[in-house]
Amino acid sequence: MEIIQQCPSCNSQGEITMSTERLILETKLVKELNGVIKKLNDEVDMLTKQKVFLQSKLKEKGVVNDEDKTDNVASVREEVRI
Repeated sequence: MEIIQQCPSCNSQGEITMSTERLILETKLVKELNGVIKKLNDEVDMLTKQKVFLQSKLKEKGVVNDEDKTDNVASVREEVRI
């Protein structure tokens, strides 16, 4: 239950105070969410770059069929670690 206080400079009953507090909280929440979104976007960018790199390595190895892909992916992973 919210306590409504009388605003001394006007005849409203705390509407301005409550809406200001709510705006402050919503602003903080939006900033936090924007930070999370930025981190996720950065991670997607990194994974996309890794995918492009690994695909280029697979093309260099001349992957022909699905069985070879598994072996080549494992060897490319080993090369990337080195």
